Amino acid sequence: MAGKVTYLQAHCHSRYSINRLSGEGVFNKIIWPIERQFLRILMSSPEHLKKLAEKNGIRFVAVTDHNTLPPIAEEDDTLIASEEWGQTKGHANFISLGKPIDPECGFFKNKAPENPKNFFEATSDAKKQGAFVSINHPFKRDAWLWGDESYNLANALEIWNGEWNEENLRALRLWQELLVKGSRIWCFSGNDFHVNHLYKINSQVIALMSATNKISLLENLKDGRFSIARDVHSPVVFLLDNLYYKIENYTDNLNLRTVSATRSLEESNPNNEGRIETRPDDKFIRLELWKENLPLSFTNPIFL
Repeated sequence: MAGKVTYLQAHCHSRYSINRLSGEGVFNKIIWPIERQFLRILMSSPEHLKKLAEKNGIRFVAVTDHNTLPPIAEEDDTLIASEEWGQTKGHANFISLGKPIDPECGFFKNKAPENPKNFFEATSDAKKQGAFVSINHPFKRDAWLWGDESYNLANALEIWNGEWNEENLRALRLWQELLVKGSRIWCFSGNDFHVNHLYKINSQVIALMSATNKISLLENLKDGRFSIARDVHSPVVFLLDNLYYKIENYTDNLNLRTVSATRSLEESNPNNEGRIETRPDDKFIRLELWKENLPLSFTNPIFL
């Protein structure tokens, strides 16, 4: 497992998120048109997001603008043209998309999409385009309401959106429940970055060991060969198919949790590398790294 850790910010917005189909920047029912224009000025262009990423140790950025695609050159090997799809029943990210996909409805009554699609139709379209699909922040104010069957269509579930809180904990529990039921859905994270200084582009990141370009990045995402981490400086744990693990950016006073379908074990001050032993009824193994009752990193499961 030699090599440098590569980081992806998988949930990041540019000023193009403010568009005719989105409600971005609508806070006050009277002055919202002014609010939207002001927020558009504060939000970054894709080019500025790229500079921020390079400055903050991020190799790749999925620019997931609401119900549209940002203008990103195909040859750009840092920015990934993506879409945060959805309106009234929750949001999903379509990462690496060629053409935008309309949501089920518009935010404003007089601005409906030309080709509205429900999640099942939209996901089918996104996957035909080769996109990676994540269901976002299922327990935030704009909660996920497309039903249990919708989880089977996604590649990943966003269990860590912004600072760790009760909503993220509920998403973590949901992910575990899905895995126990037999789902092979990956975990995911993102900062939901909107405005610099108020958000951190290098927090709640995807960590990879073998992504050198956008093609290999997408392959790693679809295969679940990544972990999620609090930020680019925190310890991050990786788990291989042979159940060998390694902790990068290792520090003291860590807690390593081994989670399967039937048990959860906690080890204080683990070695920075080692191997996980299994039992016949485990079904899968995944790892969590915690410190002082706050998470630092989660691996995807190895199915047994």
